[in-house]
Amino acid sequence: MRFATLLRRLANARLLPASGTGAVRPDRALPEATRDTEIDHIADDSRQVGPGGLFVAVRGHETDGHQFIEQAVENGAAAVLCEEVPEGNGGSIESADPLPAEAAAGDGAAVRSAGEAAFVRSCDTRAALAEAAAAFHGDPSRELKLAGITGTNGKTTTAYLVRHTLRALGEQTALIGTMETDLGTGAKGSALTTPGPVQLQRMLRTAVQNGCTAGAVEVSSHALDQERTRATRFAVGIFTNLTPEHLDYHGTLEKYRAAKKRLFDTLPAGSVALYNADDSAGEAVAADAKARTISFGESGDVRLEIVENHLDGLHLRLDGAAPRAFRLVGRFNAYNLAAAYGAARAMGYRQDETLDALAEAPPVPGRFEQLRFSENEGEGERAVVVDYAHTPDALENVLQALRNLKDEAATLWCVFGCGGDRDRTKRPAMGRAAERLADRVIVTSDNPRTEDPGAIIEEIRGGLKTPEDVLFVEDRRAAIREAARQSQNGDVILIAGKGHETYQIVGTDRQPFDDRKEAKKSFGNAPAGGNT
Repeated sequence: MRFATLLRRLANARLLPASGTGAVRPDRALPEATRDTEIDHIADDSRQVGPGGLFVAVRGHETDGHQFIEQAVENGAAAVLCEEVPEGNGGSIESADPLPAEAAAGDGAAVRSAGEAAFVRSCDTRAALAEAAAAFHGDPSRELKLAGITGTNGKTTTAYLVRHTLRALGEQTALIGTMETDLGTGAKGSALTTPGPVQLQRMLRTAVQNGCTAGAVEVSSHALDQERTRATRFAVGIFTNLTPEHLDYHGTLEKYRAAKKRLFDTLPAGSVALYNADDSAGEAVAADAKARTISFGESGDVRLEIVENHLDGLHLRLDGAAPRAFRLVGRFNAYNLAAAYGAARAMGYRQDETLDALAEAPPVPGRFEQLRFSENEGEGERAVVVDYAHTPDALENVLQALRNLKDEAATLWCVFGCGGDRDRTKRPAMGRAAERLADRVIVTSDNPRTEDPGAIIEEIRGGLKTPEDVLFVEDRRAAIREAARQSQNGDVILIAGKGHETYQIVGTDRQPFDDRKEAKKSFGNAPAGGNT
């Protein structure tokens, strides 16, 4: 792509500073040879830039990309997009030519050259990176029916349900989210819930090339705050719910909510904003959206009624239709099903075909995933539920569902921990939720990362009223074994926090660990009701 073409996109998006006579004219501000330079890749990591590349210097929370401009130039970058054009840093940067008069801005140079590298100053390189990436890949989101899902809990399950439903309705559907990425040729693991803008746009273009016609994208609050999904066109935006999470990053619940709202604020007029009517933040998140707004829930436009709720699935009445059986379990999943239904309907599918597709949707791995263990046939069994619940609200939802579904005489166990290097305020709150709703609690490690596992457990202990009634077993494998040793036939055991994950992060190492495999080892080999 010609460099001037990218610059015109940024100028039209008002991401280049204005000159004394109006907007920067990139087609005039650069020599003809530079205007015609072909940009063959874009990166915000100087290590990934080579000849023909555009390096975008982004100010991050831990590092500032401007510190690596010289390295990018030394690696052969054809152009650099930055918020401050460097002066006197040595090498080719030091010999930068002055900015032509017609492109001069009152607050400093906007465009200049440095040897073979052209420097362009942007007022917001985060936003510019997203716009440039979308333009470079030909705006692939405009060729897909995309659903973007945001919210504290339920993003992954809703994305899976949307993907399943659209596939069943004939769409070749991509998935980009926490657990996996599928661009039309099979699932692969994901590093981030929502990838950075360069990777995201490349993925969407790949999905189109692989024949995809639709997609479901999990959109995290970090991604929205960091403009990762800017210039991505969503046909439907979905808001699931809001509870305190990531306050270590956002600072306050209000800022966290504002980040979620960005998805709806950027939806075009032809899109649909679908929100949870029963969540206190729902109306606020959807307020002022240009898109058509539709709510879902027990009080929503898409009316939800739970007819029956069992461990083998839900019976729901959705949108006035006759009750249907669904394979997912729990009140919280009823809302996920309603959200997926609303998305498909917003994309133009009929009520009956949408419900038929949703009724066949399987449970999501690591989300209320059930394992059954029986010591002797006919003597009852223990039900183990592995779930990703890692926030107070999510843990409370799963425990409440299990308490409502289990036999009255059965003991409800909860094995959980909290992740290290993450929001510390939720640790005592999760302890309180577990203590209030479970009969027996075992507090253990989650992914301690660089924190002391014992210190994390102590912060959980701080939320407990009767810590003497709780077991504290730092080693997660040993904690699961202890639940297997002490539980009885008929008991229900929740192992929460890691869900689908196949690793445990200790320090900076990822060590193999899968709650489901550990449960099979521990409960499959342990007789029920050992010594207590």
